[in-house]
Amino acid sequence: MFRQNAYPYFFASVLSIILIFSSTIFPFSNLPTYGQAPATRISTEQYDKMKNCTTDPSKKPTSIEYLTYFNCGHVSKDESGKTVRQFTLIVQENQKIPISYEGHIFDGWTFNGTIPGPTIRVTEGDLVRIRVINSNDNSHPHSLHTHSILYAKNDGVSMGGYPGVTISPGRSFTYEFIAQPYGLYPYHCHEDPIADHINRGLYGMMIIDPKEPRPQMTEMAMLLNGYDLDFDLEGPTTLPPAAQFDISQQDDAGTNMTEGADSNETIRGTNMTNMTNISLPSATEEEASEGGAGEEERVNDIYTVNGKAFEYMMNPIVLQTGKPYRIYVINMLEFDVVNSIHVHGAMFDYYAAGTNETSDYNTDIVTLSQGDRGIMEFTYAYPGTYMFHAHQTLFTDLGWMGLFDVRGDPVNTPRNDAT
Repeated sequence: MFRQNAYPYFFASVLSIILIFSSTIFPFSNLPTYGQAPATRISTEQYDKMKNCTTDPSKKPTSIEYLTYFNCGHVSKDESGKTVRQFTLIVQENQKIPISYEGHIFDGWTFNGTIPGPTIRVTEGDLVRIRVINSNDNSHPHSLHTHSILYAKNDGVSMGGYPGVTISPGRSFTYEFIAQPYGLYPYHCHEDPIADHINRGLYGMMIIDPKEPRPQMTEMAMLLNGYDLDFDLEGPTTLPPAAQFDISQQDDAGTNMTEGADSNETIRGTNMTNMTNISLPSATEEEASEGGAGEEERVNDIYTVNGKAFEYMMNPIVLQTGKPYRIYVINMLEFDVVNSIHVHGAMFDYYAAGTNETSDYNTDIVTLSQGDRGIMEFTYAYPGTYMFHAHQTLFTDLGWMGLFDVRGDPVNTPRNDAT
């Protein structure tokens, strides 16, 4: 009788010992897998540190520093506890930007003094406020268009008569939106002629990180671009002076709330861009001003990644064997239909637009149309010097080529591997 009653207690004791022992020996079995909500969500400060956010958002990074320069803005909380990220982009025209090692100086238009503009980094669900200041010394109106989901009046486009579509020199506007969905997005000026505003340098990258961090690895940003140095056939870029613009949409204190019943209604009395007052030249007038018919389309004279030709040939990017890397890449090249990026000696998982947790495919080359983007994740197994470049020979010869300087011992090398 005693032995029969003792059996349940005995087996219960053994089961408890097994559970305690397994949790001690295999502690990682209790950790959440990627895609699941962690038991305790990390703080904004911790997440920003993981993202390698800069501690100096006012810095003007060199093209070398630009690779890892992530501007996460000035962070605060609103009354509801939502994270608010505030950024300032100052538009400056006629900036002398060195774009090669052969002495080419470009008459650029910049966001915060660099081409490309700063890499803006936020987290999905953040309230984002970007104040764009059009410097008083400028001669043209500008705007800001960010790809992603937002209200029309924060889109920076001259359709609908919303505020912020035309920021005249000496004025500013604050664009406000909830960051969504997570992924990789370009931002750029959307004033006509748009191709010229982008080609001159008014563009950049915005990363919306998922609420749960991606797997940790070293990250870099690469924007692909080009330069038309002689500005041939650039079209009408001289717009009416600031005094002719309706400034009711400028300096928008209290007029640009992201949420509210009337958030998508057209604001009466605002000015689209006064484009009706601009006299565009006819085809005949353009031919006469260019010296006759038969002019070719605009072409780029220099191609780069992150703004300076052959920058990463002259300063190779140092990597380590066996270490994972992530590159955020956007094609902002105007006047060419497509661009591409090809890496030697490795394959990468490619996440188109960065809006999915699962890669689309594994490859060593990806072709990008204008404004197209994605995330590349890769690891090098063997040390050595490897090229990365456009797979259009013309682009490569004119500046779009770099080197990875991979150091360390070979990893996962078969015994019969050729050297």
